[in-house]
This record gives sequence, structure tokens and C-alpha cells, in this order.
Amino acid sequence: MDEASALELAARLRDLTAAQLEAARAGKWDEAMALLEERGRLVHQLQATDPAHLSAADREAIVGLLEEMQALDRELVETVETALRATREAQQAVERNDAAARGYRRALGTADEGELVDREA
Repeated sequence: MDEASALELAARLRDLTAAQLEAARAGKWDEAMALLEERGRLVHQLQATDPAHLSAADREAIVGLLEEMQALDRELVETVETALRATREAQQAVERNDAAARGYRRALGTADEGELVDREA
């Protein structure tokens, strides 16, 4: 792989990471996962590059781009962890509400008569 291609790959990786972060911030998880898969393919291509065939300036530029990508990745991890915590909290609220509804039905003596709220299958 030539120098320009390796530098272009590193720039594309950084750009995909930024796009993945924006998708995650917007809650577009399918898009974020697709971008992650594309990033994986590019990482394999960049790893196949022999650094000895790159100029010092290009190696430094690639390192800078990869450092930017790592910073974006740290933000991405924080965004995903925040969304995961919110999802867990929402799930716990649903479980508490469901338990309360079951208790309410038992107290009314209607526990065997079906759900308090119709659920779609």
C-alpha cells in the first residue's frame, strides 16, 4: 500500500469514528453498528501497511489521525455507557411497574382474570 493510501485510510477511519459518535449521540444504533463494521474492515487494511514504506511525515500524520480517533472512541464509549445505564434504568422501572400492577391485581382479586393493560403480541 502506498503512502497516500495509508494516510487516506487513517483519515477515513477518523471520519467514520466521528460519524459513529454522532450516530450514537442521536440514538441511531443500527447506523453506529454499521459504521463500526466498516471501521473494522479499514483497520485490517491499515494494519497490513508496512510502516517502513511510509515517510516519517506520513507516519506522524497517521499517528495524529489515530490519536484523534482514539479520543473520539473514548467519547463514543462514554456515550454508549450512558445509553446503557439509561436503558437499564428504564428496564428496572418497567419491572417495578409490572410488579406493582401484579400486586394491584392480586389485591383486587383479579390476578387470574388477565392483564390490567392489554398487551399486543
